[in-house]
Amino acid sequence: MLISIIVPVYKVERYLDKCVKSLLNQTYNEIEILLIDDGSPDSCPKLCEEYAEKYEVVKCLHKSNGGLSSARNYGVLYARGEYIAFVDSDDYVEKTYIEDMVKLKEKFDADFVITRTSRENEDGSGKTKVPPFEAFVTNKNEALFYVYSQTKVGWAAYGKLYPKSVLLKYPFPDGYFEDCACMYNIINESSKIAIGNYGSNYHYVQHEGSILISKLSQKHYRIFEICKEFGCFIDSNYPNMSILKVMMYYFGVVQLLTLQKMSWKSYKKIFMKYRRMFRNNYKSVLREKRISKQKKIYMLFLCSRPEIFLAQRKIINALKQIHKM
Repeated sequence: MLISIIVPVYKVERYLDKCVKSLLNQTYNEIEILLIDDGSPDSCPKLCEEYAEKYEVVKCLHKSNGGLSSARNYGVLYARGEYIAFVDSDDYVEKTYIEDMVKLKEKFDADFVITRTSRENEDGSGKTKVPPFEAFVTNKNEALFYVYSQTKVGWAAYGKLYPKSVLLKYPFPDGYFEDCACMYNIINESSKIAIGNYGSNYHYVQHEGSILISKLSQKHYRIFEICKEFGCFIDSNYPNMSILKVMMYYFGVVQLLTLQKMSWKSYKKIFMKYRRMFRNNYKSVLREKRISKQKKIYMLFLCSRPEIFLAQRKIINALKQIHKM
């Protein structure tokens, strides 16, 4: 079974070689690596051409700049594989990254595979600890819960093995948090979803200038548009899973607080908008056994003492910056 690995490339000349070499080192041999040059203004286009000339499994495609979603969707159109995996060009993977996902698919006869990933700083510090759990197969209801409550796995585009047919039907939308905005449709198209714990296989590397640590802008508020769209989807398809709407808005607030520099004034404006929803639904979150104690405590502070919640997030962000120095 041929697996197409799609790598969007834009202004990553410092990191591209490590990424590509980790893909060339895969133990699963039936792969093609599609390097999608998204109109990068640096030496990346030339580097992509050199990889394609040197390695038969590498193909280089050039396009005008359109953003991450546009590059991924472009790669899907040209992919020859029945299944597709995404890798960000400033990240890297272990040699069994593809093989482990293929084994999960075959073991459970799954049509969609989701795995844990790890996060680290550019210098290799701050690696996330991945709690162990046995791989399992589940249905779309349970998979939606795990992904959108951020339990065991998340909604990032990487760390997953997709049927090409579903990606053609549900392309990534433009803008920030694009993977979050389409993942529920992809899950909804799947009947058997395999979930595995290969957290150390995919290394998400957090660099300066990343969306996760960039300054707050209007674009970041798109997360709440996605929350609204997701809420409509849940109401129409899974009305008994309304707790996920609350969790999505919770993660929307946390996403901005944890990853962006936000003033108390900006935070208070957001919190006041969603305060009633959090307070009215906190007890249902508390009763949900699959949600971690840590998330429940965070939501308690978010509901009762928002100023403490904000202070706690700022302290965590400051400690991360000190650790990177």
